[in-house]
Amino acid sequence: MNRNYIIQAFLLALAAAWLLASTQIQRPDSWPLAGLYLYWSIRILLEAGLFVVFLEVFARLPGALGQTRWSIVLAALVSLVPFALAVTAFDLILGLPELNEMVRTSASSAAAGSTQSVGQTHIGSFLLEVIYLSDNHFVLCALLSIPLFFQAGHAQSAETAPGTATFGDDTESAGNPDAETPVPESGFQRHLEPPLTMPVLRAEAQEHYVRLTTATENRMVLYRFNDIVAELPDETGMQVHRSHWVAYEAMDRLVKDDSRLWLELTDGERIPVSRKYADDVRGKVDALAPEAKRAAT
Repeated sequence: MNRNYIIQAFLLALAAAWLLASTQIQRPDSWPLAGLYLYWSIRILLEAGLFVVFLEVFARLPGALGQTRWSIVLAALVSLVPFALAVTAFDLILGLPELNEMVRTSASSAAAGSTQSVGQTHIGSFLLEVIYLSDNHFVLCALLSIPLFFQAGHAQSAETAPGTATFGDDTESAGNPDAETPVPESGFQRHLEPPLTMPVLRAEAQEHYVRLTTATENRMVLYRFNDIVAELPDETGMQVHRSHWVAYEAMDRLVKDDSRLWLELTDGERIPVSRKYADDVRGKVDALAPEAKRAAT
């Protein structure tokens, strides 16, 4: 999970908790003001934690279900019942009256002649509690989702900045009819609007996002790096590091610097090479141009 998002979610949840505490007119007998703030902090942070955990789970789903909006909707719905169970148990331990009043009311109705069993009485009371908590829960989930939409919007609008690695020349590409040939749509292409029109020369994992570089542009996509590597054609490139995939045509030579192995690209940029992939990368670079692209010794 993105560390920045976790911090933002924590601060938003804490702000919501203190806002709720400050607007509560009455508090349980013998509770100090600090106790009221502590109660709401624990309750809201618990709720936020469940939402973030389920959000992380659903964000890893492939295809459309892994998109941000669907992950948020599913996480908000699925986390409601566990939150209701947790907060109900928490309130009962503290002796707060909400659910106790519901149970007593239902039990009185049952004693007055209703055919409800005791178990049904408690289930009905809990369902009422779920309904009672749902509006606040969904509002909090919407509040915690705001940073995600800001991050997604920023990533989708990311453009090549000065000093960012690019491959090829825009002028030459514009005059090349092959440059306009669309790349066949694959899994990650469905998450890009518009889809890439040129082959991927480089892919770099950046937390939940992957930066894709072609001859003319850099794009960000909310997608698992391992899934993108699996979808990119093996005959066009290879993974060289846990966070980097490079096309063969972008490779230049291998160099060593401070005992670390680096893959130098045709534009002069360097990509770290993991020991796991070192032999395969060395063999591929030598095969591409045995004399001009000799692997580092």
